[in-house]
Amino acid sequence: MKRFTLRGMARAVAVAVALVGAGCLGFIAMPLPGTLLSREALSSLVITDRTGQALREVLSREDGRSVGLVGGRIPPRVRAAFIAAEDQRFTSHPGVDVMAVARAARDNVKSGRIVSGASTIPQQLARRLVPRERSWWGKAGEALWALRLTAHLSKDRVLLEYLDRVPLGNSTFGVEAAARRYFGRPAERLSAGQAALLAGMARSPARRDPYRRQDAALAGMRGVLARMVEEGFLTAAQARLAAETPLDLVPVERVFEVPHLTTALLQHLPELGLDHATRIETSIDPALQAAVEKAMVEELRGLAERRVGEAAAIVLDNATGEVLAYVGSSDFLDEEKGGQNDGVRSLRQPGSALKPFAYGLALSKGFTPSSVLADVEVHLATPGGAYVPKNYDRRVHGPVRLRAALASSYNIPAVRVTDALGPEQVLRVLREAGFQSLKETASHYGVGIVLGNGDVTLRELARAYRAIPASSAACPADSRSAGRPK
Repeated sequence: MKRFTLRGMARAVAVAVALVGAGCLGFIAMPLPGTLLSREALSSLVITDRTGQALREVLSREDGRSVGLVGGRIPPRVRAAFIAAEDQRFTSHPGVDVMAVARAARDNVKSGRIVSGASTIPQQLARRLVPRERSWWGKAGEALWALRLTAHLSKDRVLLEYLDRVPLGNSTFGVEAAARRYFGRPAERLSAGQAALLAGMARSPARRDPYRRQDAALAGMRGVLARMVEEGFLTAAQARLAAETPLDLVPVERVFEVPHLTTALLQHLPELGLDHATRIETSIDPALQAAVEKAMVEELRGLAERRVGEAAAIVLDNATGEVLAYVGSSDFLDEEKGGQNDGVRSLRQPGSALKPFAYGLALSKGFTPSSVLADVEVHLATPGGAYVPKNYDRRVHGPVRLRAALASSYNIPAVRVTDALGPEQVLRVLREAGFQSLKETASHYGVGIVLGNGDVTLRELARAYRAIPASSAACPADSRSAGRPK
């Protein structure tokens, strides 16, 4: 009876092992998920000016920045350094290195604690693609994924996907991004020492940060160079030369130019159809942008006594509508002054800036630049009571030509023209000109709409003013206005 029980148990264990083995083989044989190797979550987004210079780099969805190896090519020095450092039998094992597992188990048992790991490059890639908790079950799942990846992908593809994702400190993922961040050059131009330093960071990027812990980073580099010699990738002389050659680390710089425009772009990427873009070229002219920023600071300094503390500016190309310069505030990082508030897109009362559109409508209705308007006190009935507009200089000027009323920005004639045309018609023209912020009814704004009763944005103003030069050229001038300023 006892013999039968032991035999039955052995058979049950064998069946269980067979079932588990079959399940593992079935998992490995399954095709890889279509989105597993998606590059969308890998690449950073770079926003540039019209010359291609970076204005801002946006971190990838991994809370870091990553740029894939150019053309999907793996530079020989990078290949040698990472294989020597991370997985010497990379080209021969099926995704899991049984010999490395046995060695690690021996070392760990002998020490009574974990002193050695056995993760191959496919296992590390699996950990990046399908994160799991650090446990025995997690390691088993990681091993299965490594076997599955190696079964369906070439060795070069596995290595490429790993090199494009490996974390290398300072929120940087991938060899290409790390090469540019630490050395200011593409990965294909890395020296043997630079490639070895990055490979040495792969296991401990924080502890071997070349900026904060240079001694540890250099020690890691020398260790990788030694293993490259052992594996036949370098001669001893080449390794010594690489260890003695300066690394040429570059300072860490964060690109953050034209911050209000780039911030606005990022907020509207999905509706612009750019949510999967990795590079966006703007029309910003860098020289003009710098000139506008400088002029704004100087102007504000001169207006400080008048308590003018902030400003905004946008410059458009009238012919194309391209934004050539965009300054939302004088200092984006000045929290005390609310520097992150975008004055180009914020709603503000436009004052007299809407008068030309009312006068443009008047010219289309039979008025001419020489039409005489009455700049005398007027009382207009409104739902809120009598409205008595005043000129800025608190004076009246009697009969004035339309061109003079516009040039002098008199309020009373502008209100009279708006009243004669009808606030509904003026509001219609303003909306057609692009002032979509004017969402209320004409009765809400009244005739004061021409004096800034409704809030608009500087962006809307600049866009609407693009049409004025063309319409002015097409507008017939009478003989008395020919040759005179308008």
